Amino acid sequence: MNAVQVLFRIVDRPAEALRGAVERPRTWWLPAILLALGLLVVSWFSAPYGIVQANERTQEMIDRITAQMPAETATAVRQTAAEMTVPRYLLTAVGLGVVTAALGWVLRGALAHFLSMMGGGTSTWGPTFAACVWSMLPFFVRDMLITGYVLVFSGIPEHAGLSFLVQSGDWLADSRNLCYVILSNTDPFALWHIVLLAVALHVATRLGKGGSFFLALGIWALFLGLKLIPVVVGSALGSPFMG
Repeated sequence: MNAVQVLFRIVDRPAEALRGAVERPRTWWLPAILLALGLLVVSWFSAPYGIVQANERTQEMIDRITAQMPAETATAVRQTAAEMTVPRYLLTAVGLGVVTAALGWVLRGALAHFLSMMGGGTSTWGPTFAACVWSMLPFFVRDMLITGYVLVFSGIPEHAGLSFLVQSGDWLADSRNLCYVILSNTDPFALWHIVLLAVALHVATRLGKGGSFFLALGIWALFLGLKLIPVVVGSALGSPFMG
């Protein structure tokens, strides 16, 4: 099974598709390219709205910082603030995003490889890594849907995932709310990814279906935990900008 066949079968026949990916591990290049392309497309079309939002939030934060400062000091602080530009926005969103994603693929593959062997599986690096990259494909679909939203509504979604359920209306307070950040990373695409990763682990490492699912869930939770570290640290140190 070639890469294109895997791509078209992963929706309705994921076990068969991922088995084909395991048999031909070099097919990992296709989901990797799609994921990078999805990030580029959504960033490009979101840039006009994302830049406005970034500059507004920077200004709001500066206003909070300088509220109690002497006028001369406040002016100096405002003058040092750099406005977000298109090149800077794309470099951050795409450049840093692709590098972070690639590191995540390697780490996810390594965890799946070693933890599955510890659990009694028979993993080899190449097939396990390929299957794990393929399991990320739902996030390409999500990027395409967000791009569609941007084009139709001429704006970017205010809240990611299910975070709208606990949003307070204060973006800075929300950014330091553990529940908000967790729900930001929780949506049907994350669930789809967990299911595909479980199938991938079952096919690639020969772990049982139950063990594969809990391992997939644990790997997803670990990556989510890494995203929560800055939130926990920020909350523990407190913020002079709150309120």
